[in-house]
Amino acid sequence: MDVWNLVLYVVASLLALKSLASLMTHHKKVVIQQLAIEYTQEISQEGKIASGSDLLNAEADPASVDQNASAA
Repeated sequence: MDVWNLVLYVVASLLALKSLASLMTHHKKVVIQQLAIEYTQEISQEGKIASGSDLLNAEADPASVDQNASAA
């Protein structure tokens, strides 16, 4: 009877470790995916901010735009 208890304990331990490893792998994939989404959103927002500030600078100082156009 003690042998069967030991066998069941070993099998249960192995299944628990397998489940834990699977859970950790899934969690890692989800975290990496979330970080990638956040990073792409930050990049796209920075691009919008940069292009918006260029437009604001051009509207604030139209003379510099005219000078740049005449120089070309």
